[in-house]
Amino acid sequence: MVLGRIVPHKRIEIAIDTVADLVADVPGLTLAVIGDGWWSDALAQHIATRGAGAYVDLAGFVDDEAKHQALAASWVMLLPSLKEGWGLAVMEAAAHGVPCVAFRAAGGVQESILDGVTGLLVDTPEEMTNALRSLLVDTELRERLGAAARDRAALFTWEMTAQEFRGVVELVLAAG
Repeated sequence: MVLGRIVPHKRIEIAIDTVADLVADVPGLTLAVIGDGWWSDALAQHIATRGAGAYVDLAGFVDDEAKHQALAASWVMLLPSLKEGWGLAVMEAAAHGVPCVAFRAAGGVQESILDGVTGLLVDTPEEMTNALRSLLVDTELRERLGAAARDRAALFTWEMTAQEFRGVVELVLAAG
């Protein structure tokens, strides 16, 4: 699954190529691309060029209920972004026990994904393909990373955020 805005810097083409490289080896493999954006037509063209229409679903925008149903049904989330903030989509997937594979160089995902613990960070498209293959064929690895991701996501509550914010305010006030 890919979840997010459909814009060039998200590099969703890499996720499509990754799945295209594995589909012959992993029967039944599909990729749901959930989100909307001005790059959707270009992405649809890439899907057609790769002949990937049979296993890539460019779903577009979905409501929260459908998004969470899709997350709950997913095995792995791919985040091939060139740049990314903290990674809200990563945590949404994690809350459903879905590990994520993302590019280390994207930035903020290094804070939301603990490499080898809650997901996998990679450096090249080939590494993304290999990481996805590993998670698809190794049920124990996928379930272990997914469980750790779920546990980590549970730490990020509004209560925890308020406590952290309060601590920062207290430090600023104490510094006078």
